[in-house]
Amino acid sequence: MIDTHCHLDLLRKEDFEETVRDTSLEYLLTIGYDRKTVENALRISGEHPHVFCAIGFHPHEADKVKPDDVEWLKKLAEENPKVRAIGETGLDFYKNYSDRKKQEEVFRWQISVARDLGLPLVIHMRDAEEETIRILKEERAYEVGGIMHCFTGSYETMKRAVDLGFYISYSGIITYKNAESVREVAKRTPTTRILLETDSPFLAPQPVRGKPNKPPYIWHTAKVLAQLIPNTSLEDVDRMTSENAKLILNLGNNGRKETITYVINNRLYINLTNKCNLHCAFCQRERERNFMVKGYWVWVSRDPSVEEVIREIGDPTRYEEVVFCGYGEPTLRFSALKEIAKYVKSRGGKVRVDTNGLMFTFLPKEKLKELKGLVDVWSVSLNAPDKETYNKVCRPAQPEAFEKVLEFIREALKESFEVIVSAVDYPGVDMKRTEKLVKELGARWRYRRFEVVG
Repeated sequence: MIDTHCHLDLLRKEDFEETVRDTSLEYLLTIGYDRKTVENALRISGEHPHVFCAIGFHPHEADKVKPDDVEWLKKLAEENPKVRAIGETGLDFYKNYSDRKKQEEVFRWQISVARDLGLPLVIHMRDAEEETIRILKEERAYEVGGIMHCFTGSYETMKRAVDLGFYISYSGIITYKNAESVREVAKRTPTTRILLETDSPFLAPQPVRGKPNKPPYIWHTAKVLAQLIPNTSLEDVDRMTSENAKLILNLGNNGRKETITYVINNRLYINLTNKCNLHCAFCQRERERNFMVKGYWVWVSRDPSVEEVIREIGDPTRYEEVVFCGYGEPTLRFSALKEIAKYVKSRGGKVRVDTNGLMFTFLPKEKLKELKGLVDVWSVSLNAPDKETYNKVCRPAQPEAFEKVLEFIREALKESFEVIVSAVDYPGVDMKRTEKLVKELGARWRYRRFEVVG
């Protein structure tokens, strides 16, 4: 697990010692927010290999900050490789400890430093959502991105921040009984952009609320996040948020390790190919070339061989099911899919294939029969109730693609396969009409949230 925001210099001695010894915490990002704590963050990160730091001036400090202070900050960040972000900086119009105009000025100065150095930002935002997003846009913060620290804003603000290249970090607040609105936003946050933090020694999560917070308590928050996101275990949350943190903070292997098979919630997924014959508007690969799925970089430089895949599967009965699913269309490698599925079934495993349903655009429908007894379930992405919507959202090359998907669903049902048909609640898709169509076809229905990948 990676705690992306903690104040190690403010911890009690015993809590600090416990934290730096805790082997479940892979990396820690300690935060400097004024001259004294910046120096502390640099000292602590220099003493511990797995501790890195962000340095900046908190909006509460803005009235005291002069241009010379910002130059000092920039020089420190430039010279110290343990500095992985600029911040926390931003706006706080709730307490207004500093003049609002001065807060904005100092915020802009620090965005400029981040852009000059190519470092991400750590953003504090309280009662200033519109102003924060406006300044991030005006100052071109999208050139470096960053972290929206301890996020409690609206869904709309979360979306705008993500569109600017920011990651959304959730704290122990999501465990609080009165934080339902924050939990609702967390549920709908792109899984490729979620981070976790403690903000220790502040904001202890619910089971230990009232005590000084510390990084080991991050697991309480992680457990709640696992309950909020569909098909997600605690292990998935750990991996997903940690790999996201490595990407934005440039830690470890940077999160980009090619993946042939990957495990989510005790299901083994097979990344058979990156090739796809659709260009769906909602797809992460189309929008920003981000191939992260719950902590796995689901991209390969070449299609894996049948032997490589089988070697990675091992005993398929260890998993609830084996799923052909990646950022490509598995039926494009029909022969490999058939051979691997045969291996899984011969050893007692269950097989599901996630498909866009366009197999009949490049293979005769009789080929489907060859997979009887080898594929247990087809999960078909329909994503529209009619041809016009389908063409807008899924952007197929073939003019009759929508009809071919419907034909595939009908044929699979006729051949007695179990068929689950899904749609993503992308803007413009009438989910009720899509569900009605699916049920008329006789298939099972699955509602999928836009941005929640995996």
